[in-house]
Amino acid sequence: MNITLKQLRAFCALYELRSFTAAARAAFITQSAVSKLCAELEAEVGQPLFERSTRSVTPCEGAADFYAYAQEILGTVRAAERSMSGLRSLERGAVGVACSPMMMVGLLGDVIARYHRQHPGVKLDLFELNTDETIDHVRHGRADFGIVSTEIAGDGLAARVIYRDAMHAVCAPDHPLARKKRVRWPDLAAFAHITLRNVYSVRRAVDRISGELDLQFQSGIEAGMLTSVLNLVRAGLGITVVPGYVCDFARQLGLRTAPIGGADQRGHALWLIQRHSARLPLAAGAFLASLEATLQAREAAPDPTRFHEALDG
Repeated sequence: MNITLKQLRAFCALYELRSFTAAARAAFITQSAVSKLCAELEAEVGQPLFERSTRSVTPCEGAADFYAYAQEILGTVRAAERSMSGLRSLERGAVGVACSPMMMVGLLGDVIARYHRQHPGVKLDLFELNTDETIDHVRHGRADFGIVSTEIAGDGLAARVIYRDAMHAVCAPDHPLARKKRVRWPDLAAFAHITLRNVYSVRRAVDRISGELDLQFQSGIEAGMLTSVLNLVRAGLGITVVPGYVCDFARQLGLRTAPIGGADQRGHALWLIQRHSARLPLAAGAFLASLEATLQAREAAPDPTRFHEALDG
């Protein structure tokens, strides 16, 4: 088969958006070009990939499998393009990083600012996503690497622990836990919790720990963003559990934080994920080296939750 990248890009855009108009807009080509490229592709593979009508586009049987292969090919091409863009120097290039919104603020914020000042010609593509979206962006080459707190095995990805954080309870200033400097996991079971949905790895970590300790946390409110959770905690509707890198932000909202320790202490490991066969471009490699050095210093600090204050001081 003589399949081109243009055909694969047009096919993927149409498969994802189910509209010639939207696919043309996403691919920066005309609707007639999308139709022509997809027709050429169908001729190459020897079977229809879409059923077309005046109102809709529906994938045919086998289109889903072909889409998975197309994404693998395009992911490799994207990774190669990113690698080649920064081979000569750090005066140009691009770095793609995917992680949760709060990781971007609490863990990567200082690194991003420092790197951009040192290398203003390098474009930073920052993708604030949930866990599954982060994995998808790395797998398909849209990001050079990602950070999640869930161990990933297989699927063409390599993973290793990049940082170990502690978990903290967060509550309003007038909450009974606000007077405690340290709490234990069983202490938290007596109070109402406000939780994230389990598309985020923080929620998955809390669920895993409560399961290991045979604890039942009662939650009457579940939200999709950590900022929403913290604002509801501030309103006195319950407590929540967060990693240490969220504590600075929580304190800025006037909330109280306390590390969760004792004999039943459980850590929060963060995993760096990359495409298994991809070589990091120079710009991304330099960014990752700066990030790892910062996280190592943070992990070694007496109180990592005060790390930003130590840097400012």
